[in-house]
Amino acid sequence: NYVDIKGFFENEMERLTKTKTFVNKTVSDYNKTESKTISNINWKNELSLFIESDINKPAWKNSYKISRDTNQIRYTALDSSLRTRQIVIKKGLDGDLKYIDILNRTKNNLYQSYEHLTYRTDSIYQIDKNQHILLIGDHRYLISGKFN
Repeated sequence: NYVDIKGFFENEMERLTKTKTFVNKTVSDYNKTESKTISNINWKNELSLFIESDINKPAWKNSYKISRDTNQIRYTALDSSLRTRQIVIKKGLDGDLKYIDILNRTKNNLYQSYEHLTYRTDSIYQIDKNQHILLIGDHRYLISGKFN
């Protein structure tokens, strides 16, 4: 019913592993930032939040509004309890997926989490995560990886 995000990222993990893609990775946590170039990335771990955002499950068959135009598909959650709130997918002129933007949100009495995930094929991926945990406070981290 929806684009197979899990399948797409599984294919990307395989492709990136085979091509031994180097990544300039930057991690920001609180006020600390660290950057380095990495060649042996565990793509399953690195892209797990993207795979967890897959909405192509039978239970969610009619849970997202679908908006389409020439090269873009937008899925917007109809139920505010769904973790994945919005997915925007852009395709190239060849029909191949070129860009994915995902917004996730989790909220309960003890915990709030907001994730903004961006993936541009052969260019960059970014994970921006904000958390608020009752009695502990706020935590934000940003991971950015640029493909070489």
